[in-house]
Formats: sequence, structure tokens, C-alpha cells
Amino acid sequence: MKRKTLLVLFLIVLFVLPVFAGGDKEAKSTEKVIRIAEQVPGLITPGVWDGQVFSMNSSMYEYLAEINADTGELDPVLATEWSTVDGKKWVFKLRKGVKFHDGSDFTSADVKYTLERTQDPSIGHLKKQDFEVMQSIETPDTHTVIINLKEPRPTFVYQLTDYNMAILSSNYDYVKFGESKPMGTGPFMLSQYIPKESVAMVKNPNYWDPALPKLDKILIYFVGDIDASVSMLEADRVDVATFLTPVIKNRLENLEGISVISPYQEQRFVSMNVDEKPWDDNRVRLAFKYSMDPQILAKSVTQMDLGQGAQYNETPIMNMLAEYKELPLRARDIEKAKALLSEAGYPNGVTVELYYASDHPFGKELAQTLKELSAPAGFNLDLKGYTRDVYLSQYWLNVPTSITGWGGRIDPSMLLALAFKGGGSWNESHMDNPRVNKLIDMVTEEIDDAKRLEYYHELQEIFYEEGALLNVQVPYLVGINDRVIGYKQPLTMLPQYKYTDIK
Repeated sequence: MKRKTLLVLFLIVLFVLPVFAGGDKEAKSTEKVIRIAEQVPGLITPGVWDGQVFSMNSSMYEYLAEINADTGELDPVLATEWSTVDGKKWVFKLRKGVKFHDGSDFTSADVKYTLERTQDPSIGHLKKQDFEVMQSIETPDTHTVIINLKEPRPTFVYQLTDYNMAILSSNYDYVKFGESKPMGTGPFMLSQYIPKESVAMVKNPNYWDPALPKLDKILIYFVGDIDASVSMLEADRVDVATFLTPVIKNRLENLEGISVISPYQEQRFVSMNVDEKPWDDNRVRLAFKYSMDPQILAKSVTQMDLGQGAQYNETPIMNMLAEYKELPLRARDIEKAKALLSEAGYPNGVTVELYYASDHPFGKELAQTLKELSAPAGFNLDLKGYTRDVYLSQYWLNVPTSITGWGGRIDPSMLLALAFKGGGSWNESHMDNPRVNKLIDMVTEEIDDAKRLEYYHELQEIFYEEGALLNVQVPYLVGINDRVIGYKQPLTMLPQYKYTDIK
């Protein structure tokens, strides 16, 4: 049945391809076109999009600043410079001569509109909580924006690199056209959009940087199955396929003309809901942690050794970040885990449900490995796998135990309040630890870099001893045809196709 489904999907994609290609062999030989297989999106309008249209939105829209994929530093885009003295008043100077795809000029009014839109209750903006700190926004001239915050935010500029903070036009009706005829200031413009199926974008002739983009067209095919995407890559129907698994990586690396890269690592948070038994008892959480073996987790889940493409810790901070504190890996101790479970009132073990997205890379492997590792200690994990759309819409945030894929953030404070502070809208574990809540506020507001690092370290120590989290870091894998030159994708998860070229 699975093979039949994949065949149908593949035939559908093959049918769609000529719509873009047009069968014009001469055009194919002169135009620089990149073809991408990407996951099927839900909503696509910035502010509410679910992260499944990275190639489309990062090419059509732009941000005030972007992360340099090579250095990890902030580079100017629609803002040419920014400054703050106290972390409360931020001044942004905007790039001149920029136009939206509809021909209107980019000005400070558009930045003000984009920021104020985060607080519009009718939008349901996913960054609402992070931008509630704004007190006022001033636009003293057409290319200056002053953002006054209620409290210091020394790393506030990083919030503006979040994928939902693309700059929108204050004169365009995104409520009416955002899902059907989206447009921004980006290097590529929408040419054709078939919802849930495909997107064609063409080079923006009025892009503010005359040297970019290098490509003439981007063609994106939304494919709901990773195997189907890979089949398209192997058949030279697409040049880029994302969200690969280690098994697929091994398969593709044996093929001439295709390479697999890992631009960054993603996180798989294993969250324990402290509002429900048995995770309301820290002894049970510790028992689960003592049943783990980080080396086995890394090898079983990613087919890579720990530290060689995969990482593990018990905190929300990625190992690669400067804020990370290296704490000793907890040695697997089944007898200690059993004793802790018995002390907590579970001498005969405990059964608990574990929910995960079965079609998301590493989900199945991680769920099965957790089940096998924890079983000798007395944990019986009842695995509940669902497709990612069903998992996120029906189960996420409301289950006893979960595995969720989280993208990294160049500034970890961007996730802390949302995901680990009491009342946070993405708080999977339902943690509401007073000291953790306080530390998150202190991390967010502290101007002094050294003090802020101390707070980060204390936060991680608490998670190590009392937290309800395992953080398994896995490679984000992308399959690329060797014709593609200069593929860039920083930790913000936004591919930078304006720099990409074709041999």
C-alpha cells in the first residue's frame, strides 16, 4: 500500500512539472532555474505560517537583518544599521531605494505596521508574546524607526530575524491576498501559486542589490512524503530536497551528482508534562533520565556518533551556542532509575503515553529508542505516532509525553519565555518553576553579558536536576544536486537563495 501511495504522489508531481517548465528547451538552456521539493504548507502568511514554506517565504520576503550563514553574525538587509544604549530604546536606519513587488516604496511606515501587527488580536500572531514588550514605535522620517520597549531587551534585534517577522507592506491587504497573492521586497516575486501543490517565482527586476539574485527562477513542489521528494531528486526532477533522514543520506551519498549537507542542527525536545502523573514527581523524571544512554541515542537515532553530527543534553540550550554550559553526561544507571521509581510509588514500573510526529525526520527512531532504553528501568512507553499536521493540531501541548521538532534560535532567549516559562504559549512540559521563571526574565533583561551568561548557566543547572526535558540535537539534512552552487541556510532556518547559483 505504501509503494502504491508513493507512486501516485510521484505521478502527480510529474504531471505538475510541465506547468512550470513549459517544455521550452531553449529557455531551459539559458535560464538559471532551481527546483525544490518542500513539505506541504498550512498557512503561508508571515505571522501565522507554520514553518513549512521556508524556501518560498525567505525568497519572497525580507527582514531587517539576517544571520550570515558563514559567520553566524548579523548582516544588514532592510535595516542598514541599528543601535541601543540601554536595551530599551532601539534605533533602526532603513535602506533607501527599496520597493515592494507591487511597486510601492519601502518606508518606516511598513516596519511600524509589521511590528504593530504582532499585537493585532484578529491576526493570532505567533510572535505576539515576544513583542508585547513594545511600548511605542516612532517614525521620525521615512527611513528611521525608533522602538521604545517597556523593559530592557539587550538582544531584541535577534527577535526581528525570526521567520514570522518578515517585513510587510502597510498598503497591501494581507488578510485578503496573503494566502493567494503574497508579496514582499524579496529577491524573487511570485509568478504562479497552486495552494498545497507548487510555487513558481521569478527574479525581482527591481531588487535593491543589482548583483542579486543570481538565479532567474525558483520552482517549488510541495510533496507530502520524504521518499517521494528523494525520488524526484534522484530522477533529476528537483535540485534540492529537504528534511532527509540518515537512511536516505546514506542512500544518496552513493549516487554520483548528489551531495547531502547539514547546514545546522535541529532539536528534538522530549518533554514530560509535569501537570500529569507520573511526571509531576521529579524522582520519576530523574529515573527516566538515568535510563538514557546518550551514545546509544545518538547512534540509533542519527547513525552518527555523539559529538559527530548529533548532541544530547537535558536543557533547552543547544550545545553549539555560546550560552551552553557543559554539564556531565548522566551515566546510565538502571538500578538507580528503578530505585527512584520505587520511591515515587511505582515499584512495578509505570506506563505512559509518548506522542510524536511519525512523518518528521528522526521521530520514529527517537520514539523507539526511548522506549527500548527506558524499558529495563520500568518504563512502558505507549507510542502514539501521528502525521505532523495531526500531531501539532490535535495533540501537541496536551499530552503526558511528547517529541517535538524545534528549530534552533541564534539567541536562545527567543524560545525560553514561550516554551519554558509558566503560562508560555508553547510550554509543552507545563513547567511553572518560580526560579526558572525569574531566571528567564533576568536573561531577557540583563544588559551585562557576563551576568547574563551566569543566569543562563544557573538556568541549565536547574533543568539538569529538576527539568522535564531531554534535548536530542539532530542534523538538518538537505540533498542537493551538484549543479547547485552557494546554498546557504543559517540557524534561522531561512534558505538564502539570493546567493545561490547554478553551474
